Amino acid sequence: MRVRVSCSFIALSIVGSLAAGCGIDTAAEPVTDAVPVVGVALDRSFPLNGGLVTNLESHGWPNRDHAMAMDPTVVEARRFYDTLQAPYAQPEQVDYPDPFTGLPSGPRATAPMTFEGWKTAFNIPPREPGESLEAYRARADVVVYYNKNELGLGRELGCAEFDDGVAGDGTQLTGVACYVTNYGTAFRDLVNSLPIAVEGLHAKNTVCITYRPSLPVDYQIQFYTYNGDGLRREWAQLDTLGPRPLPQVCMNCHGGSYDEERHLARHARFLPLDPNVVVFAPPGTPGGVTREAQEERIRKLNLLSTKSPLTPDQHVMLDKLYGGQLATANTKSATAWAPTLWSDSDEHRVLFDQVVKPYCWTCHAAMQTGANGKELAIYSLFESPTLLEAGLPSQLCNAFAMPNSQATRLNFWEPFDEPLTFTDNQTYTSPADLLLSSTGMTRAACGGLTMATNCNRGPDPDALCGNAFSGRACNRETGQCVPDLKAPRGPGEPNGVCKTDGSRSCPFPEKCEASGQPTTLALPGYDGLCIP
Repeated sequence: MRVRVSCSFIALSIVGSLAAGCGIDTAAEPVTDAVPVVGVALDRSFPLNGGLVTNLESHGWPNRDHAMAMDPTVVEARRFYDTLQAPYAQPEQVDYPDPFTGLPSGPRATAPMTFEGWKTAFNIPPREPGESLEAYRARADVVVYYNKNELGLGRELGCAEFDDGVAGDGTQLTGVACYVTNYGTAFRDLVNSLPIAVEGLHAKNTVCITYRPSLPVDYQIQFYTYNGDGLRREWAQLDTLGPRPLPQVCMNCHGGSYDEERHLARHARFLPLDPNVVVFAPPGTPGGVTREAQEERIRKLNLLSTKSPLTPDQHVMLDKLYGGQLATANTKSATAWAPTLWSDSDEHRVLFDQVVKPYCWTCHAAMQTGANGKELAIYSLFESPTLLEAGLPSQLCNAFAMPNSQATRLNFWEPFDEPLTFTDNQTYTSPADLLLSSTGMTRAACGGLTMATNCNRGPDPDALCGNAFSGRACNRETGQCVPDLKAPRGPGEPNGVCKTDGSRSCPFPEKCEASGQPTTLALPGYDGLCIP
């Protein structure tokens, strides 16, 4: 296939150091079907430390108890929360010193300290005593799915409108709040993560977004995060590489930038849900969790998102997804859609449907405005085939800086569930191959690809696979990260490898237990397994 389009990615500040640090050259190398191993992700909005929070405690979470040892991002997140607060916020007891003055902790107005408090503040309907989970989700329009292409976790999504005060002219202000509770004992574990989400048990964390018209223009979209126990936190961990600071971690996909003077996110956006790029429970699954059973809930949640300041491209998505009938009750979403300029040929439609839509569109459609208030070049890259031109080698297949999330990048380079064959009888095994082919390229044109697909390089090969608390490591003999995140595992089966001396451990609260016998996860130098 020689569709004359290409994909342009604007250089990130990390690209130069990434290429140099990994020892990747730019010479063409033999074709390989392996996947690049890159120890950087979600660093667009916070490039320092690879986008990560440093100074971790013994269980791998950031230290938040000792001011001298805390990462500065923890203190800044507290300033953010104390500035953000919530509608009609009342003083409550906090567990940290005043982040502005350093005075001892005490009652003060801040963002809700618990997820339950957040739900109350933003009018999320409570589950009634004796109400079944299925009945509650139906009443509250809660949607359950597996987030395949972004985080690789099961998810529960709910939204509501809330009273955000009164405008200067006396009119009522109404905001929109949404939360997604993530489920899974390992990332990219479809076999277990979706059933856990369906059951609504053992939450990993919850991230929240609000549209508050009472806040200044450009600052009306803000974020919150809570851990699995429902306690407010200053970070979120969304892959094996480690925790990242709030709110910057959210803006990697929701767009915008962080204003360190006002201590608020700026120019961020809601992300409408395209049901075609996530995974639902298969037809016939009880509990009202199939796509068909949740179609009307998805429509209602997408309609709520339009009450926030979406970008024009996001409106295009919703218009095409619902055929212009988003506001009409019981309108079902289309199983395939494409912007008008991508609909001029079968090749373009398939390229958009199989590559651009699942791996590029959601985030880039939200990234309209830069810190200076001007439109970003990366925003319009995917509006039409002709706009995608320069930069493919540097960002996509030399530095491997895009897609800018671990799960998305891995899915992008890994094989399709079934090879994709075009009318010219050319078969493409992965989204990366299809996109490269659209410009007349193959993997052989990607500089350093062979080296990048082997984790046994650099001063710390294990760090390319995950941090010391991830349960992942580099097998020096094969050059592959262990375990394969996508490999199916049964309930209770080990999620990873560890060392019983504590030098490489497991995601909290999993336990590192001596393996005792060889397993499929056996790795030289590692004598333990991560047990859910």
